[in-house]
Amino acid sequence: MAIQLSKQQQQYLAAGVFLSAVVIFLYVWFFWLPISKKQSELSDQIEQTDRKIAQAKAEASRLKQLQGELAVLKQQASDAEKRLPREKSVPDILDTLSSLARKYNVTILKFAPGPQKSQQYFVELDYPMSISGRYNDIGRFLAAIALEERIFNVRDVVYPGAAADGKISASFTLLTYQYKG
Repeated sequence: MAIQLSKQQQQYLAAGVFLSAVVIFLYVWFFWLPISKKQSELSDQIEQTDRKIAQAKAEASRLKQLQGELAVLKQQASDAEKRLPREKSVPDILDTLSSLARKYNVTILKFAPGPQKSQQYFVELDYPMSISGRYNDIGRFLAAIALEERIFNVRDVVYPGAAADGKISASFTLLTYQYKG
């Protein structure tokens, strides 16, 4: 079954095919390609945003861990500053020594600020002291000084001799330290 078309019908058919091709070309060129390009750009933006969200979630999950580490570090810094304070704080030293003296039945006879020696990270503060008490009480007092939270050291301890009542006097240099920061 062969279809015979007249010349005019063939021209109409060719014009229809040509116009259809032009319409399809215009549709693809002005609508399909720009929309698919825009869609591709939006897909890339969505992927980038998803990656940023995933990274932010990962960082957010570490936030609690970092806050915990920060709290531990702050506590360690506070503990270190109790052992090696940033200030001279002579009243705190006197309070500590007075309470230890009362506890161990020792009398502080002399406490005077001495010279300071600057080291690389700290300052060494000397305090010449004289105390009196029984021999064992003085030993316990000196041991208690060494066990204090703040760093104390005792140097040049001299026991001159015992008095008639069994008490002795001792002189020494108390060393404390101050952080240079």
